[in-house]
Amino acid sequence: MEVNVNSIRNIGKIEDEFWLLEDVRQLTFFIGPNNSGKSRELRKLFIDNKSQWFFEFSEYAVSELLSVFLEELGQGKWHREIASFGNVNVAKIRRELPLLLNLPIGLAEVGKKVYQLGKPERYNVRTQEERFSTMFDSVLSSYYEQVDIDKLKESTIVSGWRNVYIPTLRGLRHVEREDTFEHRTKSDYFPNINKDEFEVFTGHSLYKDLTTHLLGSYQKRQKVRDYEQYLSENFFFGRDISLVPMVDKDVVYVKEGDDEDRAIYDLGDGIQSIILLTYKVFMAESPTMFFIEEPEHFLHAGLQRTLIETFAKHKEHMFFMTTHSNHFLDLAQERDDISIQQVSRVNGESKVQASLDYGELLNELGVRASSVLLANCSIWVEGVTDKLYLRAYLNKYFEELGDEDKKRKLKSYHENLHFVFTEYQGSNITHWDFSNDLENDGSETPAKRLNRNILLIADADIEGKGERAESLKKALGEAFYLLEYKEIENFIPFDILIDTAKARWGTFTQRANCNIDKFNNIKESSFRKKDVGIGKVLERNVVKAEGLERNFYSDKSGTIKDKVKFCHTAISLMNESDDWKLTPELTSLCKRVWDFIESHNK
Repeated sequence: MEVNVNSIRNIGKIEDEFWLLEDVRQLTFFIGPNNSGKSRELRKLFIDNKSQWFFEFSEYAVSELLSVFLEELGQGKWHREIASFGNVNVAKIRRELPLLLNLPIGLAEVGKKVYQLGKPERYNVRTQEERFSTMFDSVLSSYYEQVDIDKLKESTIVSGWRNVYIPTLRGLRHVEREDTFEHRTKSDYFPNINKDEFEVFTGHSLYKDLTTHLLGSYQKRQKVRDYEQYLSENFFFGRDISLVPMVDKDVVYVKEGDDEDRAIYDLGDGIQSIILLTYKVFMAESPTMFFIEEPEHFLHAGLQRTLIETFAKHKEHMFFMTTHSNHFLDLAQERDDISIQQVSRVNGESKVQASLDYGELLNELGVRASSVLLANCSIWVEGVTDKLYLRAYLNKYFEELGDEDKKRKLKSYHENLHFVFTEYQGSNITHWDFSNDLENDGSETPAKRLNRNILLIADADIEGKGERAESLKKALGEAFYLLEYKEIENFIPFDILIDTAKARWGTFTQRANCNIDKFNNIKESSFRKKDVGIGKVLERNVVKAEGLERNFYSDKSGTIKDKVKFCHTAISLMNESDDWKLTPELTSLCKRVWDFIESHNK
């Protein structure tokens, strides 16, 4: 089963009055100061009774379903169906149903809960309850159209998942013949756990586990090969990698290209940490919940990003992690699959709540500007959507690159390690001095004090703003890249752009008597303009109800409204399909960026 990480909203236990955690997603971080209780909360989740948990998906929320059901009861609907159960008190159900709205009830339980509100005294309650629950499936079917109700109810129950806990006490070197780290972790934290459902992985068992896989079925051997390919592409510049549990040794050896085998502990601490944290993710044979203590140990910011991107690609798993890393907070602002849970100490008890106040969290973590080390080069873009689009295009460039050696080399460059994006926020570019003169008069901030290796990408509309483009060209020379269209959105591949606009249409209000039928007739050339934003093009193709003055797509400047939401939708469509291709303009832009990154990482 694949976890729909964009829609998971709550997770809880039936008997609790409120949800255990809110805004849970595929990757959930527990962040807070020392001794706030992060690890204790993580360990409580790890050993909790999984059969008592439910997922509630935002598009299939029980509270919304019950609200609609209550409204329809008031309109006289469902009375006949309920009456067939004999003496079920419809009035009592209507009166007490609001009490269920905020309780942690899964879809599989909701029919039984409604029945219990108005159940009669004289009937076989168990039989009636089951029949009523079956009837309630028709309510679900009418509300959630074109959905397999049985499959949907099953997906909301957390059952059959394996649990893997990775403690801070971990490593790939054998300390003793027995796994001392695992023994102490279990005896200290989990003295009563069931080995069949819960696993503590410290890295010690890597040798034995690899041996089992390599001597096992074809599928097991292929899992190892796929994992070796992942390591090759991401950390060894495309060189062939083999993991070898060598005979008469107690640690795994690594074979890199034509080099001699070497013990895994001869690798850098960061790569060892990546292997320890990702190995079980690749080898898992069923949906698994991973509980990881401070995954950032030994990892540079770039490797932290790579780790999270690796986790996120395994949609079948969920990850709960404690952390002190500000870089994970940075990632949370860019991604829809990360949840931040703030842990604080209140009256001697740990309090956990979903948080979007990243400024407060940074203060709690003691992060200052000087805490962040510099990458080897920086790519300056106007805003967050420029960064997100460009990142997606750079990844697509890999897929379309014919030179396999070049592809493997470029895929080994990591953001925040080999390069970093810097957002200059439009007109704020005038506050920066990009010249080599680091001793200016103080009226502008010398950009090359941050990083001397700068590639600046500017929207075409900068040319209409005084002498800004000329001054940047003079200061940066070939390191200044002027886009040929108004802004980054004008470069979105045509089919993706239209599909994104149609997907966004379904989220708008005031759509009555409006339509976007004309979108099917828009020509691609309409968007490839130096002075026209895509919002303006889309807006003039919306047929609006008479007298309606609101704009759906365009802001006053003609750019797209709700840029970030539009961007996330577009990138989701790109990630879901392999059919789209980079335009010639995007291919040229990606080549320029990768050439720049490569030139500063030799």
